[in-house]
Amino acid sequence: MGKTGSSKQMKRSTAPPFWKITRKEHRFISKPSPGPHPIKESYPLATLLRDVLKVVKTMRDAESVINSGKVAVDGVIRKDKHFPVGLMDVISIPSLNKIFRLLPAKNTLLYPVEIDAESAKIKLCKVKTKKKIRLNRFAYGLHDSRTFFSKEDLNAKIGDSLLISIPDGKVLSKVALDSGSQVIFLKGKSLGKLGVIRRVHSGHFSAEKMAEVEVEGEVVKVPVKLLLAVGVDKPILPLVMS
Repeated sequence: MGKTGSSKQMKRSTAPPFWKITRKEHRFISKPSPGPHPIKESYPLATLLRDVLKVVKTMRDAESVINSGKVAVDGVIRKDKHFPVGLMDVISIPSLNKIFRLLPAKNTLLYPVEIDAESAKIKLCKVKTKKKIRLNRFAYGLHDSRTFFSKEDLNAKIGDSLLISIPDGKVLSKVALDSGSQVIFLKGKSLGKLGVIRRVHSGHFSAEKMAEVEVEGEVVKVPVKLLLAVGVDKPILPLVMS
């Protein structure tokens, strides 16, 4: 019988650059399975536990912990060692009394920041799509592949952020990607830095939507797709533990 399905491994040399792994010690590493985040913007759950959080020493230990239901992502127990975890995801390990949120930081796309139990109940999600469907309902597609349905228009545009509760996914509030809003850079030279939007330039068919952002005393112009709105006067959730 012929081979079916794609490989669950990948060469370490082709893994995303931000993965904190050794590249030459071994040849292969686990590959993220299809899920809420693309391969280039996520970690496989087992790799995160072993190589980044270092809460286990071997892949066998990681598999045992995951298969035993001792790890939750956004409040849901995950038993797939290849499950992709990405931006703003909350990883809980109750047996160690540890909770982490994956955030962009300097020189790395995803950095695990330890948070408390209260912060672990909420999550910011970027609106990627918005559609009006039958019965005058609205469907919002979020960056982590969630789809939120609403009977009323939340006045949230593509690019805005929604603060949701986890694991139930209820919308608590909205953060507009607009002048005066605080944002965090998701990619580029200012990766992981906080800034304030000074002006937003509308896009059209031949030019993407841009924003002028003040960051560390300098104003830069970047595509809005590189930004995540996190608050107005201050971030709506902790980005770094005090």
